[in-house]
Amino acid sequence: MQGAVREMQRSLKKIRRHKAELATGATLLAVYLATLAPSVTLWDSGEFLSAIHSLGIPHPPGTPLYVLIANVWAKVWAPLFGFAYSVNMLSAVCTAAAFALLANLFVRWTGDRLVAFAGAVCAGAMSTVWLNANETEVYAVALLGGCILLWIGNEAGETSQRRWLFLGAYVTGLAWALHLTALVPLPAALYLALAKRPLRDFLRASPLLIVLALLGASAVLFMLVRAPHDPSLNQGNPSTLTAFADVVLRRQYSVAPLWPRQAPLFIQLGNFVEYWDWQAALSLAPDPPPSLARTAMTFLFSVLGVVGCMKHRKTDRRSWRAMWILFATSTIGVIIYLNLKAGPSYGAGFLPTNAPHEARERDYFFAPAFICWGMWAGYGAVRLMRGATVTTRLAPLGALVAILPVFLNWNAVNRRSEPVASEARLAATRILTSAPKGAVIFARGDNETYPVWYMQEVEGLRRDVTVVVIPLLPAQWYRAELERRYALLPNDVVIGWKGAAPTLAAVCARAGELHRPVARAATGPDSTFSAVCETR
Repeated sequence: MQGAVREMQRSLKKIRRHKAELATGATLLAVYLATLAPSVTLWDSGEFLSAIHSLGIPHPPGTPLYVLIANVWAKVWAPLFGFAYSVNMLSAVCTAAAFALLANLFVRWTGDRLVAFAGAVCAGAMSTVWLNANETEVYAVALLGGCILLWIGNEAGETSQRRWLFLGAYVTGLAWALHLTALVPLPAALYLALAKRPLRDFLRASPLLIVLALLGASAVLFMLVRAPHDPSLNQGNPSTLTAFADVVLRRQYSVAPLWPRQAPLFIQLGNFVEYWDWQAALSLAPDPPPSLARTAMTFLFSVLGVVGCMKHRKTDRRSWRAMWILFATSTIGVIIYLNLKAGPSYGAGFLPTNAPHEARERDYFFAPAFICWGMWAGYGAVRLMRGATVTTRLAPLGALVAILPVFLNWNAVNRRSEPVASEARLAATRILTSAPKGAVIFARGDNETYPVWYMQEVEGLRRDVTVVVIPLLPAQWYRAELERRYALLPNDVVIGWKGAAPTLAAVCARAGELHRPVARAATGPDSTFSAVCETR
């Protein structure tokens, strides 16, 4: 009996020792679950849900480890909560766990539990991070992978034991197989690991580190094994080594080189500033342009971040430098490496009216930068309050200031409220239920396609309908899929790309031969489709 009491006392001590981390994780998990999407959402969610359900392969680079993790997770939780909600919940749990790890790091770096809690909750409430946390999205799980790398790097720097280096190498390989964004924190993790360690120690271990990284990265081979079984979602069909390399290297998208820039560098930097202005108080002005109220809050949290950064520098130089490395990597590094076009809402007055724009906003690529500044803003809010008072009793007021983004972003990021909660599912249902029996439906964009795939694959609605994705027709693997599965293209059109109009005409002709009606998913005008199909 006494032994059990002592064990309980030890457990309570451990809980008290980690109360900042537990409070962070519990708070953010509650926030994310309260705003969690109940079903499929727009953009990539439907595609990922379909791939996870079928153990398939989503768009390049395929994110195979994410598909495997989410598939296993769904098998456990879907009987209780339903498939889509369960996978959405995975994003919430992973994001909350990631900030619990960051809170743990800040407790160790600063020795201040309140600072750690305030900073982690503030960072976790940034709108871009939050929006990744309450739907099915690979970036949520990738964030946890990146935070694990940071935590391991810190452990490796605090001990002379090589086991943490070995674990870090293996997790680095896994992170690559998960998603490239999980590797954004790698330079900061390496700095944490090597700042106190002789470089020769790292060099001596490098052969084994390379082997372990390759072992972790071997998870991508799942695609090479799975593709020959032709799951319902099989983008790129990486069933051969050549096709596998094409998927991993994202050749389908003609990845932009570092030069020439797709938009002037000042536009790319300005686009990041626009995304920055969306982070702390998006509910005050959900539209893209700056507003007095929202931008004032952005300025406030930017100043708090400067204060927190300066206080952090005085407290622990090593971790402060690591944070700056992470911030630089996830801002300038990402801008230079990705070479993005201007966002859909940015560039008016600076770019020609016909200038190319991204298909959607790309703020999610900069999430680690927003997290860095959110951590520092929480740090600054608490330390400012302590410095402004004679007693530390008012320091919790600083934490309240730090968590204001929870309230200032809530309405804008809440996916549980209508119409956001149901819009993707309802739109896909309308497309499918309005189609004639056995119809061939032409779709132009992700939001006409991915939710429909979800309804067919996961909910089993109207599997007699075939969706033909017009932007995918230039890809030979996709034309081969239309021939292999549905006999909708002749072999000569599959082998060589003849252009959009002839390929559409060939699909429509084959559909006519098979007595399958042809329709469009969208209601807007499409001159090419009308010219080659609607006249038939």
